[in-house]
Amino acid sequence: MLSKVKAILNDAEHRHTAINAVIALAIRVLGAGMAFVFNLIIARQLGAEQAGYFFLSFAIAMLLSAFARLGFDNTVLRFTGANANNGTTVKSILSFALKYSLPVASAIAVTLYFLSPVIANSVFNKPQMANSLVFIAPAIIGLSAVTIIAMSLQGRHNLIASIPCQNIAHFLLCGAAVLSFNTSTANITALYLSLSLGVTASFFYWIALKSLNTAGNTVSPHDLWHSARPNWLIVIMNQAVQWSAPIIIGVYLVAEQVAYFSVAQRIAMLTTFILMAVNLVVAPKFANFNAQNDLEGIRKTALFSVRLLVLSALPIVLFMLLLPEFLMGLFGEQFKQGALILQILVLGQAINVVTGSVGFLLMMSGNERDMRFVTIISGCGVLVSVPLFTSLYGVIGAAAATAFFISLQNLLAVYFVKKRLGFNTLKFWQKI
Repeated sequence: MLSKVKAILNDAEHRHTAINAVIALAIRVLGAGMAFVFNLIIARQLGAEQAGYFFLSFAIAMLLSAFARLGFDNTVLRFTGANANNGTTVKSILSFALKYSLPVASAIAVTLYFLSPVIANSVFNKPQMANSLVFIAPAIIGLSAVTIIAMSLQGRHNLIASIPCQNIAHFLLCGAAVLSFNTSTANITALYLSLSLGVTASFFYWIALKSLNTAGNTVSPHDLWHSARPNWLIVIMNQAVQWSAPIIIGVYLVAEQVAYFSVAQRIAMLTTFILMAVNLVVAPKFANFNAQNDLEGIRKTALFSVRLLVLSALPIVLFMLLLPEFLMGLFGEQFKQGALILQILVLGQAINVVTGSVGFLLMMSGNERDMRFVTIISGCGVLVSVPLFTSLYGVIGAAAATAFFISLQNLLAVYFVKKRLGFNTLKFWQKI
């Protein structure tokens, strides 16, 4: 066994993947811990009802931000990964993406600001939620900016900046503000989050442009739009799978049920922080291998990364499946009602992990349209099934529908990876 490990690590690409995955994992552990603590602070400081209003408003902001980014997040990652050593090229890609996405995000934020009372009353029948929507509206701009900037940093393998930009800094700032000022309402928490995102985006934009060289040329706008258009629908549908359930639950059920589902969802997503850490390393590699037409490099890196994922994530999945009440109880006694929700969502995320980085495999290899087809099926499935199952079976029905379509999305992506690239990521034991 030891000899096999040594043989694998003798390969320079595998060694680079493993070392950078460990670094990314360490930072992702910090990020996952920060997100967990942030959600813990929100649940305990605000209570189930106010936490429900905040999580519902945040889900709306996340979904609208996905629309505002116009698909440029994965496009920035792909083109930056292929041109990581060319500073002028990297800067032009980032500037082009922000130039078009931020005005759209601003327009959406202004619209949400003015329509907040109507949305809170007419759509959700929750008039107390209006102020939290008002204050979280600017977060749409901040979320769009930090995501695109983080993708640019990730494409350059700057993991130490990329992960905090997208997943740590704004949660840290917002959580600190909530505790420092003893906040107990969703609207003030939403305001702190919007301000925190503004600070985070400004700081990491400076980091992203710092020390860039003058090598390379600007990328063709046609090429960027050609990649962004299918990516746009992919991102929207991915976000719909992730964030539409709490929004739909908010339409049908009380705010407390939104809080139980949201907390369970965020705990379940901790199973994927290892996947996200590995994605940070391998996604730019896939883009670079594709630019060199090195399909064997893609295959070896993909299979090696799945092995890392399976070995790393299995203990976490088992822990969550066996001790759901303990984990939910950390957020307050009443949150133990969400134990079954957590178990269902963990199963869906477990399939996400064991299939590997199939989404990035398709997008970074120029097969965005296959991924678009996959996400349309899963996204539409969620949008149709979650309202139906929520009305029939409540929050448990919403969790079951969400977990099923998360699993289906990844299994369909495995099929297209096999069809387009010639290997099956589920057969991770095959020789590499």
